[in-house]
Amino acid sequence: MVEKELGNLSSDKLFRIVECLAASRLPNRLTDLADKLSMPQPTLLRYLKTLCSQGYAYRDDSTGCYALTWKICRLADAVKSNLSLRSIAAPFLNQAANVLNAGTLLAIEQDKSVLYLDFVDNPRRIMKTMLRIGKNAPIHTSASGKVLLSSFSQRKVEEIITERGLERLTGKTITDPKRLFEELSRIRHQGYAIDDEECEMGHRCISVPIYDYSGNVAGAISAFDSFERMTESRMQQVLLPELQRTAIEISLRLGYSVNDSLHQSPTI
Repeated sequence: MVEKELGNLSSDKLFRIVECLAASRLPNRLTDLADKLSMPQPTLLRYLKTLCSQGYAYRDDSTGCYALTWKICRLADAVKSNLSLRSIAAPFLNQAANVLNAGTLLAIEQDKSVLYLDFVDNPRRIMKTMLRIGKNAPIHTSASGKVLLSSFSQRKVEEIITERGLERLTGKTITDPKRLFEELSRIRHQGYAIDDEECEMGHRCISVPIYDYSGNVAGAISAFDSFERMTESRMQQVLLPELQRTAIEISLRLGYSVNDSLHQSPTI
């Protein structure tokens, strides 16, 4: 019944109407919606009646205004339960690992630390790493952690430093707040971060951000390998372009718009 009724409508117009209603904090009058959408009122009314009949919108009889119902949230919940960040990213992590002949990983921020959601071991398997799925690490010590930190406001970074400190994991870990802020500024400008044995000796890592539908950083993906194999030229000419391509693919599946900037500046 739903398919039959909606099948006669333009999906483009339908989604524009739903998005317009979703963006409004208050119910909208028909005339206001028509103006916002540049759509004839008779056409708009036909779509609104269909949305109301299927329970996705309602009309307030006292005001004549339209708004979405909670039923629309059921669709979002179904998508969220079936498409987690890890499940979306998994095939791309595998592909990037094979293309780059390096290990790849997916990380998010959790409780002011970096949390490794998934990783694909180096296909050559000649390098041992302490990396484990579900492992937390100090957020300032890794490339992915620094990418996530660079998306935060200065105030939030200061709060993390105050609460967690800047623990030293290796002789190369950044433990000076001034140096860290300089590093984060550089990451925001260039769009990627490098971990130069700051988290684990003998390993280098390069990381780029993943964006969600709202343009916010949802996580970070990285490529890692031994210090000897992760030369500057290899990171810049081989790993970085593939990581950026992979990040865009994952971001698009999270609803990110290619019209948005891939370099977001956090609010101070």
